Amino acid sequence: MLNAFRNFTKSRYGLIIVFIFLGLLAIAFAASDVTGMRQGISGANSGTLATVAGKDVTERHVRETLERYIRAAQAQGQNITMAQVLAQGGFEAALNDAVNTAAIEAFANQNGMAVGKKLVDTDIVNNPQFAGMDGKFSQQTFEQLLAQNRLTPAQFREGMTTQRYAAWLVGPVALRAPAPAGVVTPYVATLLERRTGIVGFVQSLAMDPGPAPDANTLAGYYAQNRSRYQVPERRIVRYALAQPDALKAQATPTDAEIAAAYKKDAAKYAASEKRGVELVQAISQSVAAKVAAAAKGGDLTGAAKAAGLEARVIDASDKAALGKQVSAAFADAAFAAPATGLQGPVQLGGAWFVYRVSKVEKIAARTLEQVRAELLEEASKRKLAALLADSRQAIEDAIGDGSTFDEAVAKAKLTAVRSPALIANGTDPDNAAYQPDATATAVMKAGFGFEQAGDEPQVIPIGQDGSFALVSLEKIVPAAPRPLAQITEKVKADYLLDQALAKARTAATAMLPKLQKGMPMAQALAEAGATKGAPPKPFDFKRSELRGKENFIQMAFDMPAKTARLVEAPNRAGYYVVYVDTIQAGTIAGDPQGPQMLQSITQALGQMGAQEYERQFAASLVSALKVRRNEAAIARLRADLQRNGAQ
Repeated sequence: MLNAFRNFTKSRYGLIIVFIFLGLLAIAFAASDVTGMRQGISGANSGTLATVAGKDVTERHVRETLERYIRAAQAQGQNITMAQVLAQGGFEAALNDAVNTAAIEAFANQNGMAVGKKLVDTDIVNNPQFAGMDGKFSQQTFEQLLAQNRLTPAQFREGMTTQRYAAWLVGPVALRAPAPAGVVTPYVATLLERRTGIVGFVQSLAMDPGPAPDANTLAGYYAQNRSRYQVPERRIVRYALAQPDALKAQATPTDAEIAAAYKKDAAKYAASEKRGVELVQAISQSVAAKVAAAAKGGDLTGAAKAAGLEARVIDASDKAALGKQVSAAFADAAFAAPATGLQGPVQLGGAWFVYRVSKVEKIAARTLEQVRAELLEEASKRKLAALLADSRQAIEDAIGDGSTFDEAVAKAKLTAVRSPALIANGTDPDNAAYQPDATATAVMKAGFGFEQAGDEPQVIPIGQDGSFALVSLEKIVPAAPRPLAQITEKVKADYLLDQALAKARTAATAMLPKLQKGMPMAQALAEAGATKGAPPKPFDFKRSELRGKENFIQMAFDMPAKTARLVEAPNRAGYYVVYVDTIQAGTIAGDPQGPQMLQSITQALGQMGAQEYERQFAASLVSALKVRRNEAAIARLRADLQRNGAQ
């Protein structure tokens, strides 16, 4: 899983991408996909983890890198979590990427590089993602895409500036020439090598295993193969579950509480007004005046198009929502304007507007009785959540004060449950019919987190509804093999199968010299008494086609021609006997796939070289600049991510 993360950051353009503020800005401009620019965790701590030549690497940078990867992986259908990424080294990779980013920017600044505002403006205007229906830059599209991805124009511009520095410095290093033909041609020829032969199968079930073992033989066989019958460590856990249903009766709000909730949200239920507007936003007064003059006949949309702009239509919206969609200054003006007539051009909040109020919707006030049902539902949810939180806190306080599991359960008026002896995934090795539910799985995961029986009980979350459980480890059942008396028939069957497998190996081994002297596979199988099962199967493969093939086919590409070898089949089913007949050297010119494969391998090897250049360039910058790491802050962030990722 982390390989995908590492490959992403080490790909030909990946190093550039990780230098980009808030994520996938490089992809946005290389592949016209702005949707990758979403921010990471909002409100994350911006504490300094490292300083590179005066530039800070903050917690936000590392969090956003990790969140960006997880979102991208989940968007592709991968079920990946923060805990999994951290367990496979994702934190260190993200921190190193953030340090490399700071080094690139610091080096650029030290060497007089500067990204001008006009250059950024040009990139924005020329970005096809921001084009309207007419193919020209659309302010509305620009604002909508940024709003969808929770970006402000300032953040977007900062990201583009960082991208420019990375492209200027890393681009020339990474975009190297393709790998030389002298390296690629022999490699491709090896992939095009073709081998033919035949595979036979000596089946264990075709062999006579001999007589059933006596008691002494069976006991000896069991002693030699005890690990086959090992039962993993099991644990018995006691737990008490706290669920919302048990507290619903206490969560019913009183009339006084409902009245207080109504009073608290009085503005929500007071008389209000919504307005629909049609507006055009321009970058200058002259352009806005041109639109206003053309729109006097009533067609604001047509006037906007004639000026190379696009009119926005916002349906019934309250003042606060309109302020978020456009600006607070515009919302104030729109709600003060008359309900008819064209307004503008007028400068509001740094931009020029021409607009018309198209709809005014008056909303009457609602009384307490009219919204009682709504208030009852909302207050019940809040009160229930508070009761669950208070109950959990009371239990945690009791445990912290030294209460035992039984004492804490009794005080909270919960019911204790004892699990069977289960393994870590919650299943019962002695009962195949037992299927653990989500609660049992979570409880057993916690149970295997204790070091020993008698450790302090733990409170763990269960589900999304606020449920939780108090968990205590009662007993550890060490891993041990099942007693022979319980599995006599199983051990006897394994013994006989092993005897048959040994005879199958003897028979298969005897076939090898016969095959190498030219005997047909079918005849060799018949003489070995292995005619049961599937008939011999010829094969004809290129080395490039080995991915996903059986192990005996892969073995064929490690054998000389006119030789035979054997390999054991899975589950002691028998032995495959492989005979390689011909080996045809690969030639690019004589193979239909040759030219295409040569091109793709040339690009792939060139990319690998570019990746190494990228890594060495970034490493040289980091080593040349003054880097100070705040190990205490790094450790705190790593622990915080691990703690939150495990929940």
